[in-house]
Amino acid sequence: MRILLCVASAAGGIGTHVADLAASLARAGHEVQVATDPDTRARFDLPGRALLTARGLRDLARSADVVHAHGFRAGLVAATVVGPTPFVISLHNPVRGSGLSPRRIVGELAARAVMRRADLVTGASRDLVRDARALGARRAELAEVPSPRVPGLLKADRDGWRAAQRDGFLAAQGLEPALAVVLTLARVAPQKGLPDLAGACDSSEGSAQWVLVGPGQDTISSDVPELGVHLAGAARDVSPWLLAADVLLVPSEWEARALVVQEAMAAGVPVVATDVGGLPDLLTDVGVLVRPHPRGTFAHRLAAAVDDLLDAPGRASALAFAARERARGWDGLDQSATRWTLRYSAVQT
Repeated sequence: MRILLCVASAAGGIGTHVADLAASLARAGHEVQVATDPDTRARFDLPGRALLTARGLRDLARSADVVHAHGFRAGLVAATVVGPTPFVISLHNPVRGSGLSPRRIVGELAARAVMRRADLVTGASRDLVRDARALGARRAELAEVPSPRVPGLLKADRDGWRAAQRDGFLAAQGLEPALAVVLTLARVAPQKGLPDLAGACDSSEGSAQWVLVGPGQDTISSDVPELGVHLAGAARDVSPWLLAADVLLVPSEWEARALVVQEAMAAGVPVVATDVGGLPDLLTDVGVLVRPHPRGTFAHRLAAAVDDLLDAPGRASALAFAARERARGWDGLDQSATRWTLRYSAVQT
């Protein structure tokens, strides 16, 4: 099958997913090309040379067996040139602005046109599927996005690693091995809720060390380290951080099927996260979900949830065990690619 994947500029999970899907489809014998911008192609080592422009896509789209756009921006470009070729769009983020802003009004009109053109719309979380249907999608379904790190983390001997390596790893990062670690893994971006991370750290009544790992920290507000958050910078491999952490905190304003939450669950780290987007799908009954409203008390409630979990190691262990068991039942990359080939075949008939 000739498959054209499309993705706009990406720096995080969407780019990772497209790279993983392209590689898995190629291993299964399909001819895969990715249309994107040069920086995203280089960042994720994506196959092909086509640019994500109407001119760059037109001939490729019409010679493909299926065009699969990831994200609304890529879908907006692809929808204008696909012609009769079967067209799939995967939503990884909300497509509309908030309130009655001009962005929401214009975005909704454009989104309705794209949703109606698509032969299939998938959402990375259930709220995105509901939104696609509300915008007029003819067929919409959930398509879970797997993390490539999950299989390795499920095999990791967490207790053995912590006994042998945790102290040395934390000391090398300038942290105190005797203290608990509250970890947030996130790039610096507005939706990641980093002001609430700082506020929660400041509100915490415990002695744990609060650590932020991720790119972009040179642009971060000075308020964050001043309130006690240790800025550890970016990490090529976050597995040691997940094994060293005692709690993963995800204060995001919105997430779909967050890769970092999947990875924490597979690593056996109890998770405290905002009750938004696709996070309840992952964490209900196996993690701690904190409602984002009222906003004025959100940081304090995050801190209380973290403190309560650290003060109840038996509960933390039970949640982590249940989360790891849930993670064992997820599709891997190749299983996910097989599901995609079935979807592609379905839209061609």
